[in-house]
This record gives sequence, C-alpha cells and structure tokens, in this order.
Amino acid sequence: MKNSANKANSETEVLVGENGLWKGLHYKRERFKIMRKIVAHVTTQSWDQVPHCTFNYEPDVTDFMEEYRIVKSNNLPKQNITFNSLMLKVIVEGLKAAPHLNAYVQYNKVNSRGTVDIIEEINISMPCKVDENNTITIQVQNTHKKTLAEIDSYVTDVRRRAANTNLDELYFRVAFKESMEELKRGKLPLVLRRLFVGRVGKDKVHPLTGQAKKEYDRIPETDRLTIGDVRQGTLVVTNVGSILRESSITVNLLEIIPPQTLAIALTAAKEKPAYVIENGEKVLKPRLIMSICIAFDHRAYDFDAMVPFIKRLDEIFADPKVIHEW
Repeated sequence: MKNSANKANSETEVLVGENGLWKGLHYKRERFKIMRKIVAHVTTQSWDQVPHCTFNYEPDVTDFMEEYRIVKSNNLPKQNITFNSLMLKVIVEGLKAAPHLNAYVQYNKVNSRGTVDIIEEINISMPCKVDENNTITIQVQNTHKKTLAEIDSYVTDVRRRAANTNLDELYFRVAFKESMEELKRGKLPLVLRRLFVGRVGKDKVHPLTGQAKKEYDRIPETDRLTIGDVRQGTLVVTNVGSILRESSITVNLLEIIPPQTLAIALTAAKEKPAYVIENGEKVLKPRLIMSICIAFDHRAYDFDAMVPFIKRLDEIFADPKVIHEW
C-alpha cells in the first residue's frame, strides 16, 4: 500500500491513503511502542497455542459487599483496603482448594506429549493503571503467603514505584532478558530477527544510554519497578469492573497467557432480581450479582477440575464473615 505521509513525530504519522481500503482516507498512524509490542506478541501467542474454554460464574455478593464495607471501615484511615485486593485474596483462597489450577502446561502437538507443572507459589499477574496514559501488568508475588492487608499494600506500593520508573526502559530490559532466554533455548533466528527490528528502522527501540542510563540506575530498586515486578505470573486476574464501574458489562472471553492454564476477569457487581429464602419461602428481591469470567486451558483440564475452586468461592460468598480473618 502506498501512502502520502506527513510525519508528526517518530511514533505518529499523518497519512492520506492512495490504494486499497485506505484510498481517500485521512488518518493518523501510531506505531506500537515497546509495551504494546510485548502485549501483541503474548496475546497472539495465546490464541495460536491455547484451546480456551470459558464460562461465567455469577455469585450473589450482596452480603459479601456488606462485610467488605466493614473491613474497609475498620482499616481506615491507616489503610484503604480496595475491593480489587479483596477479590485477589478470594481467588487465592479458591486456588488453595484447587491447587492444580495454579500451573504451567507444556504440550508438543507433533507427538501429543504434554505435562502440567503444578506450582506452589501463587503469583498473580494483574493489569494495573499506574497513570493516565499507562496500564501495565504487575506480578503480585507469593499471594498465598500474604494477608489481605499485605496484598493491598503491595499493589499500592507498585503505583508509588511506577512514578519513578521509565516504563519504556523497563520493558526494553524485559524484552532483552526474554531474548537471551530464547537464545539459550536455541531460537537464534527469532532472536536475531527481533534484535534487527528493534535496532533498525522506524520500529527501533531507544533504550537509555550514557548519563541518562547511569542516573536511572542510581534510583534504588526499592523505589522503581524492576523486571521481577512485571514478570509473568502463574495466572492472570483482570478487574474490568474497576475501569467501568457504572457500565453494565460482562466478559465472555479472555486470553490465557502461555504457559499459564487459567485467566479470570472480574466485573462490577450490579443489582439484579434474584431469589432468596425468607421464613422458609423463596422471595424475589433485588440483589448484587457479580459476573466473573473464567477461562482455562482445555489441553490440561476438563470442567470438573474447576469444581473445587467454584465450591470454595461459593462458601466465601455464602458466609463472608470469613474475610475478617484474612
């Protein structure tokens, strides 16, 4: 496709299409930055490799929300426990009842050989909006060992450290480290191609150099994000409800990032009619219902593998006073 172009900057071009579907159209072309490249790569890999099986779980969270408000109030003003942190803890408790879901799968489609590695550490990858323009996926490490307050403090601290982080430099270092790991696995052509594209032409990456790099490296790692903070975890939990609290949406499909076997999307609780038991009779009343989309890798499991996870969540939502012990 041939276009006439007026470059606004190195990442954006103002164009007029001359051929094909673009003919006669005026548009702005924004080139992928390094964070978008990494997301595009892993999500494409997801759909290429993983046979997804998804379902929606819709618990009644009316009583659960009441207990959360009490927990939140009891921790103020010292700490503002977020609902997102509470749901991460709920999912951790579910995984403790179904540890086989916290796993990595490896499969060779040529010979149909596969393995499932059940992992002791529950490291949750979670998209986190760190400023007006950037959402990054952080890894909340060892959540199985953390209290609710510790999970909440960790996520809060991520935002503090993100303010001191050059995100392009961070993700350049992530990409470089992954390339070196692939090189060790014998993927030389892939690494060479990636390095060439990254250093030549319009899509080349501009890592920090010289004095700028030295000054950035002087920032203590306790005050900025590191590769460990954005390294892939053992599952992904994304809270869509935190972005669109006022909108009534459900999520029906989401990516599982290989080699993970599980991905979960949370939406905001919405008032819906539901039956409750009062004085031994069913009564239709407005209740808060949360839609939770759960996707698992069908190569590793059938649906019955999800049963202990869902049963544990059912128990928590039915008797939510347990959250005061977390």
